[in-house]
Amino acid sequence: MFMSVQFVQAQTMEEIINRHIEAMGGREKIMTLSSALMTGTFTAMGAQSPINITTTKKHMVGSRIDIEANGTNNFQVITPANGWIFTPVQGDKAPRPLLEDQFKAGQVQLDLHGPFINYKEKGINIEMAGNDTVDGVMCYKLKVTSPNTNVTVYFISSKSNQIVKTSTKMFQFGNLEDVETSYSNYKQNENGYWFAYTNVSPRGATNHDKIITNVAVDEKIFKVN
Repeated sequence: MFMSVQFVQAQTMEEIINRHIEAMGGREKIMTLSSALMTGTFTAMGAQSPINITTTKKHMVGSRIDIEANGTNNFQVITPANGWIFTPVQGDKAPRPLLEDQFKAGQVQLDLHGPFINYKEKGINIEMAGNDTVDGVMCYKLKVTSPNTNVTVYFISSKSNQIVKTSTKMFQFGNLEDVETSYSNYKQNENGYWFAYTNVSPRGATNHDKIITNVAVDEKIFKVN
């Protein structure tokens, strides 16, 4: 264990970032990613059955999540300017704005290239935040502060150099709390891009069965009237 801790602490921030970028396909490959269409299921915490979920993203333009639940069509939309959620399954009659911290956290996801590609040019600040163990593997912790002031801590595996967990502050049940999301089941899709096909948060688990990239996206789906 002592040797492992020494090894983790010996890595510089730039080395950690560069190894992560290479593990995800390399800088040049990542920067060719322009859109993603993800389909799969979402199982809410405590629920018995999964429901269908579709996520559509266009790099730095918009993100839309569509969920079918109990015969209703629910969605969440985030753009650089605003964020909306519509959950008729919970009684919503019309779309409502996301809470500020939810919007800030979701807005970060618009960058399909991730926060570590050209982070200085994007105005992103990154700091070392120590290390931790996730599922028995030592991880580097990088604290990432985006221009919109959202702070997310990324846990990058010292074994795979992939992101295995994130922690960010969001409003949950009226309180500002650290929300952790774990990422696993990394695979390359047909176009050679790496994605975590499974992610788990306090809200539930998402499992993607297919991720199609660089598809045409009608930007009208990101407009909420």
